[in-house]
Amino acid sequence: MPKNENKQNGKDEKNSKIKYKYEISNKKFFINPYTFLKGNKKVNREEKEQEVGNHTGVFVCRIYPKTPLLIPDVFKKKEIVDRKEKNTKNKEIKHFSYPFFRLGDNPVIPGSSIRGPLRSVYEALTDSCYSTARSGQYITARTKSPFLPGLLIKTNGKWELYSATRYLLPIKEYGARPFDNGKIFKYKEVIDNHGGSVYFEGDEHTENIRGRSILQYRVLHTSIVKKPGYELGYYYIGEYINGKKYESIFKKVDLKSNNSKLIENCFEQLKEIKKKYMDEKINQKFVSSREPGNKDHHGGYKQVDLKKFEEANDAVLPIWYKKNTNKDKKVEYYFSLANIGRFRYETSMDKILGKQDDGRMPCHDVKKLCKTCSLFGMVGDEEGFGSHIRITDAIFDGNIDEAIKEYKLTELRTPHPSYLPFYADVKDYSLGYDAAECNIKGRKFYRHFIPDYKGLGKLDPQKIDSKMEGIGEGSFRFKVYFENLTQEQLDELATLLCLGENNKDGNLCFKLGHGKPLGFGSAKIVIESLEERIFNHYIIDKNKGDKNNYEYKKKIYSDLKKWNIHKESGSEEEISKIQESIKAMRSILDITVFTNLDANTKVAYPYVLDKRKDKSQKLAINDLASSKWFSENLKLGGDSPKYSLKWSSTDIDKQKLPVMELMEDEKKK
Repeated sequence: MPKNENKQNGKDEKNSKIKYKYEISNKKFFINPYTFLKGNKKVNREEKEQEVGNHTGVFVCRIYPKTPLLIPDVFKKKEIVDRKEKNTKNKEIKHFSYPFFRLGDNPVIPGSSIRGPLRSVYEALTDSCYSTARSGQYITARTKSPFLPGLLIKTNGKWELYSATRYLLPIKEYGARPFDNGKIFKYKEVIDNHGGSVYFEGDEHTENIRGRSILQYRVLHTSIVKKPGYELGYYYIGEYINGKKYESIFKKVDLKSNNSKLIENCFEQLKEIKKKYMDEKINQKFVSSREPGNKDHHGGYKQVDLKKFEEANDAVLPIWYKKNTNKDKKVEYYFSLANIGRFRYETSMDKILGKQDDGRMPCHDVKKLCKTCSLFGMVGDEEGFGSHIRITDAIFDGNIDEAIKEYKLTELRTPHPSYLPFYADVKDYSLGYDAAECNIKGRKFYRHFIPDYKGLGKLDPQKIDSKMEGIGEGSFRFKVYFENLTQEQLDELATLLCLGENNKDGNLCFKLGHGKPLGFGSAKIVIESLEERIFNHYIIDKNKGDKNNYEYKKKIYSDLKKWNIHKESGSEEEISKIQESIKAMRSILDITVFTNLDANTKVAYPYVLDKRKDKSQKLAINDLASSKWFSENLKLGGDSPKYSLKWSSTDIDKQKLPVMELMEDEKKK
């Protein structure tokens, strides 16, 4: 390229900047806030009519907070006036403070906020189905290496895939300069032309980039009619990224596949990917109308009309593709909308978990239910099974004014199953979820640990994502009504509620409410009493007439062996099993495991420490981002990441991962 283009790209300025590198710390460590419990790959479902038990009544329980419980009332939120921020669309982002949820004047934990954690733990204890998994779920991820330019071509409804040569098309609004004897192109002239045919004059040029000779294909002129020396191509219009200078024209080269059905199936990947790009919750830069050259705008590939191409009988669609060369491949090609963009794994959650009778997908037949669905209920393909239990709201019992405090929170993360080292059990990272042996890591749980009250209290006002009222003392009283339970179900429900230790000072706890990744929400449940209705007995009340039941109380002891409900129940073996499962989950349920860490270890998401000696140079926005830990971890490992998240364990050293450090690269000064 000409000298003036190098100057325009800012290379002279970049060369004068300090070079940095990332290294693994040998002193600082973190323990990830969430972990996974490895379970069986099969679910035991008995094919039978669901047994109707003869136990109906209510457990009266209390919740004792071990760390503050955050139950926000979203309808009474107030804007934090001194917290101002604008997003990439230059629109103001509002941050809010939330009072504790109340009914009248009383703080309350909704029954649904108790039911969810109870069900999740019971599913794990009994190796039940994954009730939150959904059929047809696919995971998308960012490409780890560049895809190749290609053309999808439909002729008389038949699909074909061709390789292509990419020619660079300089765009004026991107700050590009015309190539030698070439033309500069305006953004508005090309933005609506994705997939449109064009004749063009191009050339080849060798450019020295970072000491390497790179062959570039360049567009000099275009025409709507055929001219001597001009070739046929198709516009590819991508999304703008920082420093981008060009759009592209793709020229057809070789036929890669004429398997119409295979290509049509791969096309479904593009539809899924575009949905992700156009989802504002996922793509925070999404705008319906982007400005050319604005790095903070992403149009969600609006210019790529997939529906029009799919419905057309004859059409051309420029894409990026990668051929799967693995012997155990489940998919022939991966398609993407960008050179380095998102792609979709072909293996759905159904295939990973299994939809067969012993698979881990949610139960769908009322005659073949796992233990959890038999107790908590389910919604099947054609019919559902009602829950045997109902959980009331938990009402606060204590001094409200003394118990409620406000806490500052940092931004919480959304799940990223594309982070293979943390979410997947796989050996071949090049195939990820499409590897033959790939499995999910297990059931996800947040660890118990003490929040960093001091750090959160001193949080920079501009880093506060929200403020919430929390309650860390006193107790909440609630009831669990049950109907028609078998003796085994009654025993297991009682064991589940208190996790086998019916003592308010016990260490085995649930996680409730908001702020779990920051240590909030640890709570101990204790059963105060069990009231059971016994049928087929009559009490005569002359004033009210006959009653066909009466109530009596069975005292609940802290020592499970003294529970009256276990005597002569015939379910001692099942209770023994669930108690062993509770012991196996101690690293998840026990609040003491991660509360006394050394000074160089803390429970936190992966992070990067700024260890530069000279901090005068401004860093890029993502240089210290958590995502850098993952990308650098992959670089260190080569074909697979150097570090991965281990399954849940009480061995703290096995749960530790090293922090990444950013520092000056002395070799590149």
